[in-house]
Amino acid sequence: MKRSSLFLTLGVWFASIALAFFIGRALSSTGARTERTASEALGAGQIQEAMRSAPARADTVGASAAEEEAAATLEQLRSQSSEMTRQLLNAAFAVPISDPGRSETINQLLEQLAASDPLAALEFTESIASRRDAELARNNILKVWASNEPMAALAWADSALADVPYNLRNSQMEAIIQGFAETNPKGAFNYANAMSEANSSELRLKNRLLSEVIETQIRGGGLEEAHATIALMVDGPSKDNLQRELVNEWAAFDPVSAAAYVQGLGSDASTGMKTALIGEWAESDPAAAAAWLSNLSAEDPAYRQATTQITREWTRYDLTASSEWLNSLPASPELDRAVATYTYRAAQEDPPTAMSWAESINNVNMRNRMMQQVAANWKNDDPEGFTNYLDNSDLNEKEREQLKTAKSWHSSGHGWGSRR
Repeated sequence: MKRSSLFLTLGVWFASIALAFFIGRALSSTGARTERTASEALGAGQIQEAMRSAPARADTVGASAAEEEAAATLEQLRSQSSEMTRQLLNAAFAVPISDPGRSETINQLLEQLAASDPLAALEFTESIASRRDAELARNNILKVWASNEPMAALAWADSALADVPYNLRNSQMEAIIQGFAETNPKGAFNYANAMSEANSSELRLKNRLLSEVIETQIRGGGLEEAHATIALMVDGPSKDNLQRELVNEWAAFDPVSAAAYVQGLGSDASTGMKTALIGEWAESDPAAAAAWLSNLSAEDPAYRQATTQITREWTRYDLTASSEWLNSLPASPELDRAVATYTYRAAQEDPPTAMSWAESINNVNMRNRMMQQVAANWKNDDPEGFTNYLDNSDLNEKEREQLKTAKSWHSSGHGWGSRR
């Protein structure tokens, strides 16, 4: 026997022994003649240890084996590994749900099995009690499958997802396209671009899948390729949507270059592209985003939307600077919304200043709502200061009573404080 074959055989043997040891503790009661269950014998941590040790040894040895002689043995190893993974999954599902490592172990094993037998991995998800966890596991499996065998995964989807509810089907199709795009972005794009647009639902899915391809491609360092692909598309809603997606992903790591691209398009730059740029830029550098916004006309729809976007992000870090910026802008209905956003943030840290801003809102209903929000925070945090404000204000009795009885909104339930 060749030396390389001997090492490979030993690697398989070591892998088998290590896995069998851990599996046997959970699944075999014959030799020990004990009534312990698999969940008692084996915890998620032990299963993970088996996953880390044995396959790693086999891979290392297999990598150094002679190609021709090792091929058959390596295939046998894959088959054995798949079977071992199934056994480990059975053991993992038998582990008590209370075990903190159970869910992660099952997910890791399912992804491992998906590389060799995705259909078996999908079948295992039927044993996951949580519908949400099962959906996430299926999506991960489909992503792995599509990265290895995209046509097989898509063929499966054509039949298996035919009667699946709309949202669930779309989620799984997105996972498949993500996996496809990781290894063959051009093929994934061509597939998605050829999909039907017969109705609004199909068009939405097509655009979502195309966006997934572009996002995956850019995250993988293929910005130029994504840019070139979009440029070749026929003008229309799909192209506009992908240009916006391109700008959004681009701005996440290089907003200056993304801004130059949008600026270079001139009048062809859509409102969606501009707001995507500013929204993403504002998360990392709101001052720079505000400076770029000054290049737009105040009549531009993007200007009106972006003012609130920038304020929402900027007030998270610097109330003073964002306040100075708002002071420099002309009064408008859009500014009222930005001021309301600022007021909501400031009410939690500086109620007197927040109340001053709330009073400056031109829209009467919006002004009253924001003054009540500030009052609710102020009277709880500084009742004496709030009383002094009421005593020295020009408010009528009805307005005073409204502020005295005001109740605070919660950030999770109101748009002024929520993030995009």
